[in-house]
Order: sequence, then structure tokens, then C-alpha cells
Amino acid sequence: MLGSLVLVAGLSGCATAPPAGNDRVIDERQGRFSVQSRQAMTPAEAVQGSFVWRRLVTGWQLDLNSPLGATLARLTVTPTGASLQQPDQPLLRAASARQLLTGVLGASVPVDALEDWIEGRVDDDHGGAVTNIERDELGRAVAFDQAVWRVRFTRYGPSGPGRIDATGQQQGRELELRLVIEQPA
Repeated sequence: MLGSLVLVAGLSGCATAPPAGNDRVIDERQGRFSVQSRQAMTPAEAVQGSFVWRRLVTGWQLDLNSPLGATLARLTVTPTGASLQQPDQPLLRAASARQLLTGVLGASVPVDALEDWIEGRVDDDHGGAVTNIERDELGRAVAFDQAVWRVRFTRYGPSGPGRIDATGQQQGRELELRLVIEQPA
């Protein structure tokens, strides 16, 4: 699964971020990400870097960057579908972000729920049924299950969680996704 992302990371050292487009940005979050994949009898795979997530008038956009700042990928999601741009690769499109990334990575990742997760929301409509919700004393979600994922929100700030950890099992692999979100001052 991570082979595609690791390959992109290795090939994109000289790439620069494409422009944000003509769509107006309503909200923006940025921080660091890491994804790890482990499977019995094979070496673990991992990719990490920084991200910029933007809520747009017509949807949302996620840029993944290498630790040195080169663009690894840009995912754009609108009500009419999703597109993925990678350096020196043709533009890929699908009906949803999950369909698109399942085709690229060979496994389902919780990208449809990302918009909710970044703001500390849980929603059955974006990534599967939500169960086993745990809340803190302020009523904020701190842990829950969604599809094959166990998700934890920590380090809450004024804009939502400052850290999101998701673990899941797919196709005999243990997957870990971590987002550390910079909180506004």
C-alpha cells in the first residue's frame, strides 16, 4: 500500500507545490503526517512529511509534502468527484476520494472522513458507521471506531484536535496514520 507513496516521495525531490487553483479558501490547517504499514514477514513501510489541508468553497484539498518541502501529491475533493495530482504523473480522477486512493494504493484509507476528523467531528456519512465513541468532560470525541479504523483525537485546541491517530487492519496489514495539526495562536 505504501509502496506508491514511498515511490512518489523518492521521485519528487525537485517538485514544487502547484498553485491552489481558483477556488476560494475558507479554512486551512497544516502540520505533519506519518503513515506506517506492517505486514508479517515483510519489512515495515513508512512515509512522512508535512501537509496542508484547505476547506474550499467547492470542497476540500490536501497537499502532502516531503520532509524537504517537495510536493508528493495533491488530492482535491468536490461534490462531483476527486482528483489526484502527483509530480510527473497524469491527473487521476474518481467518483470519491476513497475510490481514487483505493485504486492508487490498493487499500482503503479513511480519506473521506478526513474533513470531519480535522475538525474533531464524527460522522457516519463520511467513511462508514461510527461506533464506540468515547468523549471527554467537555463532550468532545476523543476515541471511536469507524469502519476498520480505531481513531483517537488528542491535544484539543480552539480549532479541533491537535493530533489524530488512526490504526486499522486491512488485507493482512496493520496500518497507522498520524496527523499532528498546528493550532492557531
